[in-house]
Amino acid sequence: MHRLFPPPVLEIDLEDIYRDERPLVAGRPWLMINMISTVDGVTEVEGVSGPLGSPGDKDVFSAVRALPDIILVGSTTAVAEHYNPPSTSVSTKARRLTNGAWPVARIAVVSAQLEFDLTLPMFSRPSQRPIVATTTNADPSKLERVADVADVIQCGVDSVNLTDALHEMSGLGAQRVLCEGGPSLNGALFDEGLVDEVFVTVAPLVGGGESRGIARGANVPRIQELELRHVLAEDHFLFLRYTRPA
Repeated sequence: MHRLFPPPVLEIDLEDIYRDERPLVAGRPWLMINMISTVDGVTEVEGVSGPLGSPGDKDVFSAVRALPDIILVGSTTAVAEHYNPPSTSVSTKARRLTNGAWPVARIAVVSAQLEFDLTLPMFSRPSQRPIVATTTNADPSKLERVADVADVIQCGVDSVNLTDALHEMSGLGAQRVLCEGGPSLNGALFDEGLVDEVFVTVAPLVGGGESRGIARGANVPRIQELELRHVLAEDHFLFLRYTRPA
């Protein structure tokens, strides 16, 4: 893996290059988004992102996942990708502690309708209960079943209020949250002005699915400027990191 920007071009250590200060923002955790996209904006093939990746992308994914306390994901993506409880290996814990994160990350699933199978892997380990963020008017019977296998946060009436949900996560002690999509959740986070940092892997591919970009349905009231922090390259893949302007 080589860094192309900022100069000079050099070989890098992924753990070092992604390590940085990520403070709380207005009382909520620092929010990151991590996505992969083809050059024409395709983010998935048959509902999953795996076919777009590379060994280098997996290494970057692993390095970025070592940063947050909570991994935020939409329910559709969590189901399609068969999310598992995060790793509890000694090596993973050591990497995360070096980054100032919790030893083991928590999964947080966003779902207004609570329409998912509670036998999914992410609900299978009682010692690693996920968080489910839903609405205050969620179906009581579904809510009761979810509460048996997850810790529930209720914010917003007809849709999940993501700002309030992040503040609830801050109340749990989380300082950094990583969103892994999908594009609809990303779009909602951009809508609410909650995105502090964006990681984008650009795969050297065209097509393979519907081209709709990493944020779907975003209704951003104005153009938002980001600062390019670095560009990495390996095997024709580009790995971009952006943050909000200081």
